Amino acid sequence: RKAFAAAAPLLMHDTGMTAVQFGTASSIYYILYGISKFGSGLLADRINPRLFLAPTLLVIAIINIGVGMSNNVTILLALYCLTAIAQGCGFPPIAKAISQWYSKSERGGWYSLWNTSHNVGGALAPLIASAVIAYSGNWRYAFFVPAMITLIQAIISAVFMRDKPEKYGLPNVGLWRNDRKQLEINNRSETGLTTSRMFCTYILNNPVIWFAICGDLCIYIIRTVTDDWVSVYFVKELGWDLIKSNSLVAWFEVGGILGGLTSGVISDKFFHADRWTTILIYSLFLILGMGGVALTIHIHYYLVAICFFIIGAGIYAPQMLFALGVIEASHADGAGAATGLKGGVTYVGAALAGAPIAMIQKYYSWNGVFAL
Repeated sequence: RKAFAAAAPLLMHDTGMTAVQFGTASSIYYILYGISKFGSGLLADRINPRLFLAPTLLVIAIINIGVGMSNNVTILLALYCLTAIAQGCGFPPIAKAISQWYSKSERGGWYSLWNTSHNVGGALAPLIASAVIAYSGNWRYAFFVPAMITLIQAIISAVFMRDKPEKYGLPNVGLWRNDRKQLEINNRSETGLTTSRMFCTYILNNPVIWFAICGDLCIYIIRTVTDDWVSVYFVKELGWDLIKSNSLVAWFEVGGILGGLTSGVISDKFFHADRWTTILIYSLFLILGMGGVALTIHIHYYLVAICFFIIGAGIYAPQMLFALGVIEASHADGAGAATGLKGGVTYVGAALAGAPIAMIQKYYSWNGVFAL
């Protein structure tokens, strides 16, 4: 996904893909990703994470190889959208595993650590893609290299992933940690429920979960515009080279690493696992960073980079805490379904950053995009 955005300027030039086609594909991608995340979330609560995650990563690797081998714009975009379905299946099984192996009092820190893997990949992907393209002179290798990395991850997942502790004769994590808040979640969660009953009772009718979803929806619009359009804007409008423009995404992701790591620990240690107060604090950083970009964009690269760093922290910290909040507000065995619903709805926000942004840019220029 990151490789596609990083390679977009050269890919669009070589294949004749237009900005509207790119934006439309991005919108379709995020809609499919959200649908996949929702559906896979319902399945993840009933399936061993190892049997879910490893095949998913294998399919992603194969599709990425196909994208790199494609010469036809239609086929390339179709494969790009197909990978959205596969990638949407990656989050729920991992969220389920973390919710079942770590109790509420410690989960924020561990969830933050896992969340940083997303940011590390997001920071490295545009840089690796740019370096590979610069070395080979071919944008296709920007998809081949991530495919090989994903294949290795599939093997690691098949070897090391495990189902919940009870399946191996171990106690429930809440009992083992003697975690009062986790035991409260366990006690309020009925047993023997069907997937549909659990989903309707504990997730669909839960106002806390819908509060988190609405907040995350706004976050995803800003995040996706940054992911998908920064490289295109700085290369085409400001004349920056590909590596320099993609480095802003790297700064954005590194800021996300810091925000994600610190937010979970802060919410655990200083706010007694209160995710919502911590979200408010990091949202102020987001506002600060966005205002800073508008003021520094024509002054100096490093000032812009620092602003993207702050934006990354202000986006990824709330995003991580919203996901953690819906897990802890739902049924003890409903982590996959809860995060799946959140993902399904919030990726509507991501879709709004595709074709709608492209149309606004076409008719109202980039000033219209920034005003929005």
